[in-house]
Amino acid sequence: MIKFFRHIRKSLLEQNKMGKYFKYAIGEIILVVIGILIALGINNWNENRKSKLVERDVLNNIYENLGVDSTQFNYYNNQYKQIDKLHLDLYKYGMKNETIDLISEPILIRRSLYFKLLINSDFKENLYTINNQKIKKELVSYIGSINDMETIYWIELVPLINDRLKPYLAEQELYNAENWFELRKRTIQSDTFEEITGKNIIDKDKLLALAKTKKFQQILFEVNAKWSDFFTRLKTVIEENNDLRMLIKSELKNY
Repeated sequence: MIKFFRHIRKSLLEQNKMGKYFKYAIGEIILVVIGILIALGINNWNENRKSKLVERDVLNNIYENLGVDSTQFNYYNNQYKQIDKLHLDLYKYGMKNETIDLISEPILIRRSLYFKLLINSDFKENLYTINNQKIKKELVSYIGSINDMETIYWIELVPLINDRLKPYLAEQELYNAENWFELRKRTIQSDTFEEITGKNIIDKDKLLALAKTKKFQQILFEVNAKWSDFFTRLKTVIEENNDLRMLIKSELKNY
């Protein structure tokens, strides 16, 4: 092909047809430019296609992770409701002298969650591979809400339980060491309390008696308020998780 064009240029020069030669040269340049533009267009199309495929895989991965997060949120939600019920029962019994027929597991008074960090560095890095602005905006909001929830939990709630409530319970001799050491599996990080059913680590009678004291009710108030603060943020995270999953599922149809 190159020899063909070279032959035409040589022929025009030999015939001294400079006007036609320049017109031809310009036309040849235009063809070359068009060829380059077409090649660049094809290359850009390929790159965009590859980028779309990568983004689709990232979104699928995020969608699956959001489902795992949702399961964990259900666990948090159930735990909060049990803990809040125990707090309310202790308040009613201690401050309002109401009769409590049955309180939930006393161990819940010192309970903290088996809490797993949800947003890791890989998750944040994947954010930069997403070009879909609708999804990106919702993801940024979701990450912010997760961070708010985790801040309340780790910075405010856990220190209050570990540094104030647990030492106070030990000081008041509420722990039943015999029941603890007789457990087959000494762990309270399970999603259920099967290991401790019937073997209360916290003495229920002493706990009810302690509920009559003002100092315990003050600590109970602080702990419950922080749990409530955590739960408020948890509800926001659950809502954003559901919305984000629906959005990603819808947008994936366009990839």
